[in-house]
Amino acid sequence: MGRRVMARVVAASLLAGGCQAVVPSPEDSGRRAVLSPVSPVSPGVPVSPASPVSPVSPGASPVPQLTPRQFVARGRFTVDQGTVSRSQGGYQADGANESAILVSGPGRLALTNPQIDKTGNSASSSESGFFGVNAAVLAQSGGSVEISGGSVTTDGAGANGLFAYGESSTVSMTGGTIETSADYSHGGSAADRGRATLARVKVTTSGIHSAAVLAARGGGEVTVIGGELATSGRLSAGAYSMGSVTCVGARLEAERGEGLVVDGASSLSAKDCVVRGAVGARMFRLGGRRKGPSVLTLEGGRLMAEKGDTFQVRGTTGLITVRRGVRVRNDGRLLHVTRLARAALTVEGSALDGDVMTDETSSATVELRGGARLTGRISRAAALALDASSRWSVTDDSVVGALTGAQIKGGVVENVIGNGHVVRYDPRLPANRALGGRSYALAKGGRLLPGR
Repeated sequence: MGRRVMARVVAASLLAGGCQAVVPSPEDSGRRAVLSPVSPVSPGVPVSPASPVSPVSPGASPVPQLTPRQFVARGRFTVDQGTVSRSQGGYQADGANESAILVSGPGRLALTNPQIDKTGNSASSSESGFFGVNAAVLAQSGGSVEISGGSVTTDGAGANGLFAYGESSTVSMTGGTIETSADYSHGGSAADRGRATLARVKVTTSGIHSAAVLAARGGGEVTVIGGELATSGRLSAGAYSMGSVTCVGARLEAERGEGLVVDGASSLSAKDCVVRGAVGARMFRLGGRRKGPSVLTLEGGRLMAEKGDTFQVRGTTGLITVRRGVRVRNDGRLLHVTRLARAALTVEGSALDGDVMTDETSSATVELRGGARLTGRISRAAALALDASSRWSVTDDSVVGALTGAQIKGGVVENVIGNGHVVRYDPRLPANRALGGRSYALAKGGRLLPGR
């Protein structure tokens, strides 16, 4: 896949100077277009004194050290005024920190079936990951790019496929392909309230730390509608959110990374998607990210963890909602909460298999409603709430903290299927007052006992 990966990241001291490019005259549609060889970040955009490192998964190898914002975006083909429409044609760039296409506001560019190729490394993975420097296609400062069909290919470290940076900046692609082959090279990205949309696009990445789509810091928004997204590099997620990611009807496969990642006070939703990863979904917060809940919503579809947990929450508060028949697969753990984390899993109308586990520093609550089913073990006193239509089928001896919604008839808890196992609850908790500190039989054998 892709061409031979080039050298990793060149020295951060590499100058981002001129290197003026000659561009052909565009075919106007609307106002006159102005093409410029260099289009710096708009004057109104503040310069960050220290750009965070590229987004990576916990335990990842070190990335280049923090560097001040020092590289302006440059483009081989640029638009910064008017509207330009083009069909077919090739667009290439091979310089460091140089995009094949750069559109700055109020410029607009519409391309049909282009062939866009970007080689050459970024001088800083922070600059490429958060500002879009060195992307094949970059929209910034309110610029807009619309691509129909065609291909976007990159072969350089820190060379994203599509990138929207800054408020009112948008980049979209309908149909076609995006392929990146070097490290720190995401397929489609948006940062600082930029918006990226991919509809029925096939995205493949093969470098490490190269998510298929990334909503980067500052509230980037990414929307995926249909299409196939696949990553094969280590620590490369199918979809990674530090802002907002919405996927509808897509297939996401991360061979050596997480299917889905929510980092810090961010959100990610997947509706009617098929998602597969080494870990299904990971929620955590890297240092410097906004504090607040990480929110994950799944509706319909499937979430498959080939080598780990379905849901993993570390060092943050994770709010997870699963509704409308989601199916899961894992190595035995449905929810794993560690490292001073808190998790709340709400399941509506779905049947989930796997254990619920927390470490001694963390806590979890699971709520089953609307005919939900949970099959597995609960350990370390996670709380469980059920409505009358929901069921927990116990697969091993378990310990719960608060147990609410138990349907008791004739001394038998009817909505907890014991299968011969013992479940203990904490009688000291106010939420368990209705149980009266007594013992009960469980449906299909087993006992509910007070004590820990």
